[in-house]
Amino acid sequence: RWARKIVALLHDPPDKALGIAGHKERARELQQIALGREATTEEARTAEQADQIASAADRVDFPEGSEAYWHTEKAVLIHPLAGRELDLGSLAVDTTNTHEAAKKVVELLVRDVSNGVQRFLRLWRCLTEQLAKEFPRVGTLFRMLPADTRQPDHPLTQHLSITAAIADALPQPALLAFSIGPVQEFIAAARRTQDLWMGSWLLSYLSWTAMKSLVEEYGPDIIVFPSLRGQPLCDLWLAQDKQVPTQKPRLEDLTLASLPNKFVALLPASEAKSAAGKAERAVRGEWKRLADLVLSALSNGIMPVDEQTQKMWENQVSTHLEVYWSILPWEGKGDGGKQAEAVKSLFEMLCAPPSGWRFGKAYALFARPKEEGGGQYHPNWGTTYSLLYSLTDRAFNARKTLRDFVPMEEKGEKCTVCGRRAALHGRDGSRQGVRKFWSRAASNLKAKDRYEVRLDGRERLCAICTVKRFIQREVLEGEIGLRGGFPSTSEISVASFKAAVLEKLKDPESGEKLANALSDYLEGLKRLGFPISVVPEAIPKLHQLRQQLSNAPQRVREYAGKLLGYDGEALFEDVLTVKRFKEEYGLSVSEDDIKAVRESLRRLKRVAEEADIPSPARYYAALMMDGDHAGQWLSGTHEGLTTFGDVLHPEVRKRLENVSGWKDLLKERRLMTPAVHAAISDALANFALKLVRFVVEERHCGRVVYAGGDDVLALLPLDEALPAARELRALFSGEVGFVESNLKSSEMDMRKQNWQVKFGDPTCTGYLWLDGAPLPTMGPAASASIGIAIAHHLQPLDTTLQAMREAERAAKETYDRNALCIHLLKRSGEEVRVGGRWFYESVPQDTVAMITDICKRFKSGQLAMKLAHVVFEEARTLSHLPKEAQQAELRRLLKRHSQRRMSDDEHEALAENLTVFASALNSHADKVGKRGFEQMAEWLLLARFLAMGGEV
Repeated sequence: RWARKIVALLHDPPDKALGIAGHKERARELQQIALGREATTEEARTAEQADQIASAADRVDFPEGSEAYWHTEKAVLIHPLAGRELDLGSLAVDTTNTHEAAKKVVELLVRDVSNGVQRFLRLWRCLTEQLAKEFPRVGTLFRMLPADTRQPDHPLTQHLSITAAIADALPQPALLAFSIGPVQEFIAAARRTQDLWMGSWLLSYLSWTAMKSLVEEYGPDIIVFPSLRGQPLCDLWLAQDKQVPTQKPRLEDLTLASLPNKFVALLPASEAKSAAGKAERAVRGEWKRLADLVLSALSNGIMPVDEQTQKMWENQVSTHLEVYWSILPWEGKGDGGKQAEAVKSLFEMLCAPPSGWRFGKAYALFARPKEEGGGQYHPNWGTTYSLLYSLTDRAFNARKTLRDFVPMEEKGEKCTVCGRRAALHGRDGSRQGVRKFWSRAASNLKAKDRYEVRLDGRERLCAICTVKRFIQREVLEGEIGLRGGFPSTSEISVASFKAAVLEKLKDPESGEKLANALSDYLEGLKRLGFPISVVPEAIPKLHQLRQQLSNAPQRVREYAGKLLGYDGEALFEDVLTVKRFKEEYGLSVSEDDIKAVRESLRRLKRVAEEADIPSPARYYAALMMDGDHAGQWLSGTHEGLTTFGDVLHPEVRKRLENVSGWKDLLKERRLMTPAVHAAISDALANFALKLVRFVVEERHCGRVVYAGGDDVLALLPLDEALPAARELRALFSGEVGFVESNLKSSEMDMRKQNWQVKFGDPTCTGYLWLDGAPLPTMGPAASASIGIAIAHHLQPLDTTLQAMREAERAAKETYDRNALCIHLLKRSGEEVRVGGRWFYESVPQDTVAMITDICKRFKSGQLAMKLAHVVFEEARTLSHLPKEAQQAELRRLLKRHSQRRMSDDEHEALAENLTVFASALNSHADKVGKRGFEQMAEWLLLARFLAMGGEV
């Protein structure tokens, strides 16, 4: 098996795009080094057949005379989803040199490794990475070099990987679709941010557990979606269990829940059913193992477990998981033509596609004799990949509709977190007995200076919620080093304040006075016994700012550490009460001590205000992002998917326009291929693993809960929520550009250069530059919607999450996707909801940029806060007037409520922008139930709220 996979993985050399001449000989040399011998006839034949299938799946079956070699034509990459070009400039490289580098790298990777499994894993994971270091002139572009320069829309690394998977699956491959749930039960049920994070992480980890059972047997190349190359859990397995010389993932990378709960794999049809069953058993077994370890740890002096507790635990744990899978063996036998016809006939019989369907047009042209302008090769299974995937997905969805309902009736007190299952208890299952059970557990935890459960039995958990609450500390920290300490909502709320304090502490002059005020405040908290509960890395940007104080006096560094160690709720006077200290921490403190700390806190805020640091915000934002029409992208039916013609090299496209039958096909939307799947998977992995944290945790003081491809959940300070949301949306589709336009490729790096959002800009290619390498995104044709809930830091988390999900749903349904919706939950009970598209062609600024600009004007005093209420009060009347009248009244109100000088031109421009914005919002009037001008007025109220840092 592994020798066969190695031959297929190296059937093309990694520098093929740089020189087609002699590439087969170069490949054979690399195969011989990797195997320690020449490939057998059977291995070479299997690799050739697999290559033919993978090639037919990934690219157009070109007619003769359709060449485009980079040494004669320009070197370009083409975005596989958007069809936009990335010009690579001159890549005149002698393949003699690149081949010598490749031989050296392969030799180093397999040296002293006799095991075929390890050889394959090393080559699959490390070849292009090591080659980039060995030959820096090409460098990280090695992983982007195309499989075919005629259609440079997919990297050779992707083609080689799918070829290896097909080679192993022959003579009859099958597609497996596999999912784990329940998603909402894992993620939605949460009263603490730690529960929210751990539920997401567990679902991602169990998905990896299922994949791992397959990967250990068949290799990571068989996972078609999502891409496993570079995934932290996969890299941990490779480095730790398989001794693959890849960098072990950082602990902060492991904390991110980044794998979706559904995956697709390519397997031998004869083994697919047993493999899927094995994967399901692996998931259920690992879930039980982890849960049992949690119970064992809690039984040791924390939770009063008896036989009744044990029985409840086993019942709840054993019935929790939902696992669904379906298998589609590839129809047909014999040569390629018979394979393709069999699949096409099956699809036509089951799905009855309309006449003139896209696949039918392409297939007819590819199957035409090459003398008549048809393809050079006969169709095969690969030609029908889009049909095979569609059938697999349909079968999987049909299986999910036949849900396995497990009857579950549990009497007694319900879990205070999920509200579905009974709270754990001992022999005494009465209400008083349940509360006593959990009161004892909380008291035992408090004796260990731990506060995972509220005192006096006010928090009572079922087995599933208990696992989420305790598994990180009791199990995962020891097994994989997973650090906990997810920040509370209070800590998120005050993060911007803490960041500003740390920045000021760098300044010896203003920092000294601030340090003195901090000293009194921190000493007061210490006297009260307030627990230090926040780990240093809880909010990564704050941790980074603290590290930048390395040259500050020792006492300043100590104050900074203590400030970050105390939870953010300690910065609010209404939290500093005798009652709360008793209820939350079991601490008896005097009213005089509380008053003293309150006074020191007021002094700290006064000093901070003198240093231009706003008071800590009492509100924070929960952000949920979801890619629009993800299912359509994955099935190849999205209307934004680029055409056949646009993914071809421009010179090839010109030639084919003159070949009979091809001109019309070039205008058709491309079909789904393994390369498109890989492109989507890589784009989503890049976004989840690199870009989401870059925005939320490096550029802003937020924390990512999960980032599973196009799904993101993050918590952010109030003032940073909208800018972060805007950046996430732009990076998802690659619609950003560097401020400096004449940068060399070596200077292009978003971490080092200033960049800006450029929605709708035709110069955006779908590629970004990060850490010195081009990074493919979903491309400008893709979009995403975001829902944000803004809530008080003491608002119950489940209420906030529900509002966030409703906002995300409204962004898609009410505002027609590619939109943002914000649900504001005021402490007073008032609720406000605003929304709109990210940008409108008629509006000069995108929506968030406009609102951010107005916020700045409110903050600076350029606009009076009263303006928002005045416009709101007149909105209903003005909404019925012509646009000219609306603009004239807005201009009058702006002049009247400008506290600092604004020119007449500025008044006119802002009035015009707001009027045009209101007109654009009017397109949502029917679904929202309000005219556009009224919606615009509510956006002004939100801008005022943000400018004031919440309710004052």
